[in-house]
Amino acid sequence: MRKIALLAVPQPALKRLMLYEDEHGAYLFGYNTLEDAGCLWDEWFETAAAAEAEAQARYHLAPAAWQTITDPLPECQHDWISPVRVVGRSAGHPQWGKLEILTDGQWEPVRLTS
Repeated sequence: MRKIALLAVPQPALKRLMLYEDEHGAYLFGYNTLEDAGCLWDEWFETAAAAEAEAQARYHLAPAAWQTITDPLPECQHDWISPVRVVGRSAGHPQWGKLEILTDGQWEPVRLTS
């Protein structure tokens, strides 16, 4: 399960959050952009409810602000909305720092900007 939420009052260093839950727990990801990108930070929680409670307490994020989005494809990054993966990861030879995005059925390099 994945959800995203925009902060009602964005901060310079934080504009949106994503919540991802799997069988190992829940991850809360923080972003300083509204564009789809990798997160700036993440925190682990035992449950999605605990992550949502922390987001509400720390960032005043109302429960109704969360919107459900699709889960990532296998071997894709959990913190990106689009299907993005580490180059070579599916073949067992990951090239850390190099990402590719699925566009029109083709994997293309992700051009990271600073």
